[in-house]
Parts: sequence; C-alpha cells; structure tokens
Amino acid sequence: MALYHYNRKQRLLLSSFAILFFSLFVLCHFRSARDPGSWFFQPTEGYRPGYSLQRINESLEWLSAFNQSDASTHHSVPVVSPPREKTACVGIVTVKRPLQQDLDTTVASILDTLLPEQRAALTVQVLFALSNPSDHPDYNQSWLSNVVDHVLTYDDIDAPGYIIRNLEKKNNIKKKSLIDYRLGLQACYEMTDAPWIIMLEDDVVAQRNWYEHTMRSVQQVEDWRRHDTIKDWLYVRLFYTEKFLGWNSEQWPIYLSWSVLIVSLCASAGIYTRRTIRSTQGVLTNSFLLVVCFVCVPLLIGLFFLAGRVTWYPMQDGVHLMNAHGCCSQALLFNRENIPPLLEYFEHMEDVVPTKAVDSVIEMQAGRAELDRLAISPSQMQHVGAVSYKEKKKSWKWEGPYRVKGAHGVWSMGFEQTYGMHSDRWFDLEGPA
Repeated sequence: MALYHYNRKQRLLLSSFAILFFSLFVLCHFRSARDPGSWFFQPTEGYRPGYSLQRINESLEWLSAFNQSDASTHHSVPVVSPPREKTACVGIVTVKRPLQQDLDTTVASILDTLLPEQRAALTVQVLFALSNPSDHPDYNQSWLSNVVDHVLTYDDIDAPGYIIRNLEKKNNIKKKSLIDYRLGLQACYEMTDAPWIIMLEDDVVAQRNWYEHTMRSVQQVEDWRRHDTIKDWLYVRLFYTEKFLGWNSEQWPIYLSWSVLIVSLCASAGIYTRRTIRSTQGVLTNSFLLVVCFVCVPLLIGLFFLAGRVTWYPMQDGVHLMNAHGCCSQALLFNRENIPPLLEYFEHMEDVVPTKAVDSVIEMQAGRAELDRLAISPSQMQHVGAVSYKEKKKSWKWEGPYRVKGAHGVWSMGFEQTYGMHSDRWFDLEGPA
C-alpha cells in the first residue's frame, strides 16, 4: 500500500520507525560482529586473536628459561609434593601436528603464573601418542623434562601396541584418538589419587588465573551437588565455543509461538487503544495496524534473531549447566569418581562402527549415566590449533589472515574479549544457570 494513502501522523510514525529500524540495524552490525550465530558475524573480527597472543608470548618467554639441559641448576623449580597428594592431574595427549606444534604453549601457559604451592598441587603428564615418539618435534626438547612431571610414551602404559601401529599405518585417526584419550585419562587416574583430572589437548593456551578460577568453580560445583542443586556430574568444561550456542533449530516451535504472541499482543494493544482513546482513532486505522503488526513488528522480530542469541543472552560470568551444545574436548576437568565407567565406555566404543569422536563418546556416557555437565564462563582456555591433524589432506598450508586461530571455527570469542580487557578478571559464583 502506497505511503500517500496514510495521513500525516501515520506517515510520521512510519518514517520514525524506518529511522529506528535503520539505527538498530547499524547497531547490530557492530554489536554482533563477534557472535558466530549472528547474520552480522564478521569472521575477521570474530576470530581476531588478542589476549591469546599475549599469553602465548608470556608463556614461551617463561619456558625459554628451562629450554636447556642444565636449566634446573640455574632456575628454581618448586619442590613438589608426592604424586599421591595432588589436587589435580593435568593430562595432555600430544601428536605430531601439521604446520605447527603448540605443546610448548599449552604446557607453559598452565604453569607460568602458578605460585609454588599451586604448582605443587598439580601433576602434569604428557603422553606422546606416537609409536615412535622421537618423530614428535618436542620429544627431545630440554624444557620437557624440566617442567613436566611425567613424560609418557606407549611403552610406559598399558597401550595396545599392535592395534595402534595398525591404526597409524591405515591413518585411522578417529579410532586412534579414542584410544589415546582413554590412555591419557587412565594414566592420570592410575598414577595419582587426585580428585580432579584435567584433560587438555596439545593446542590450547590458558588465561593467567585459570588455576584459581577452576578450583573455586569446582568447589562451588561440589557444594551444589551436596545440596542437590545439581545431579552428580561428569566434567566441568574449561573451554567452549559460542559457535554452537546460537538459536537452536529444534526450538523453532517455541520461537514461532513467542513471535505470534508478540504480534497478537501488538494487534490487541492497538485495537484496545483505538477503542478507549478517541484521539487515536484517526491514526490506528485497520490498514495502519496491518502494516504495524505484519511488517514493522516482524521486521523487529527478524532483526532480533539475525543479531544472534549470544548477542542478546551472553553467558554470565560463573559456572553454568551445559548438558547440550557444548563443544569440544579441548579442555575438560573430570570428576574422579565417574572416570572408571567412562574408561570402560571408551574401551567399548573403540570397536563400534562408525567410530565416534572423543567428545561425542563423553557426551553419550554422560547421557547414559544421567550425569550433569558444566562449563566455566568465560572460558579458561583458548583453542589455538590452526589446523586439525584429524583431517585427511595431502598437503597443508596456512589459510586465513591469522596464524593463531581455532581450526573449523572452534574458538572462544569470550576468551579474547574478557581477558583482553581485564587480564585479571574474577567472577562471582552463584547458582547454576
């Protein structure tokens, strides 16, 4: 319907709406640039590394002091307590990755800011998941024995050597990943009595206060469990990506219902106002209400969804239930009590066809055992592996504008934003969201 069919007041209101909508559109363009679930998402901005670069440089500078064979004689390494007295075991499974190795960054970033008593509370174990560990560029590095408690190979643990060599020959990376993860988790479980076992992939970087945040969070989770606020739990996620926290397609009936309700309320409000306030009768005509309810309001609703869920409902600082849409297996803190059934399930799933990914197996076990999964927000770790060794490619090359990035968009935008602005950020712990 042409605009000249409306009176002066109606045209003024429609023009005001057009200006408002355009202003909101521009605002969303900037506000949602780092929301991967938004139509306005800008990959160059969203995947821009900032704080992670700072942490990589800090941690590698710290590690350089230990990168010589006699480093322990020149640099004080904290005297650690016996392994059986540890608070947590950090298990890292490492493989030879294409393009670049990030094991040094991973190890250094979890250790460089720890106080002596905090370092003494951790056992750090690195499993070199290769039949010939010398093929790994970091295996013979001096810093490894100077800062890591246990350097493990397949020969040091109960590894199915023949099966692993066969999988390496066939390049069956997916199944081998299941075995390697189980072996790394089992090594931490059997070699220490630590109540918490933290499994890290070898391409993450930690924020400066990760240890304090994580220990406070896990104690809060235990308090919730004691008070039956949550069920028994399998893990606390130290890394998640906003990529999978957008509007969920399975919830479209809910979104549609709310949209219809909003349109109905606007129509009802317009009709009620026209009937009760005589001065509005010349403005709130049927044709004008049709445009408002079926053009203007749907445009605003559409803009709301285009802006992205994380833009409107970002995860607040603290610990949250994340029983769905959590990704991936880069950094998980496991509850020791529930590890034996998980190890058994891993072993069972190693022979199931088609082979499932590591994080899928973990989620399946949590569902079978009805265990809660939680996540700390903001992420305590960032995924900085530029490529995935699980991809089967003949050749590899650097792609995109940044050397530091998460393969397949597995990247925490919140990690860069939060700690980049407040490098010593703390958060308050409340009930699970």
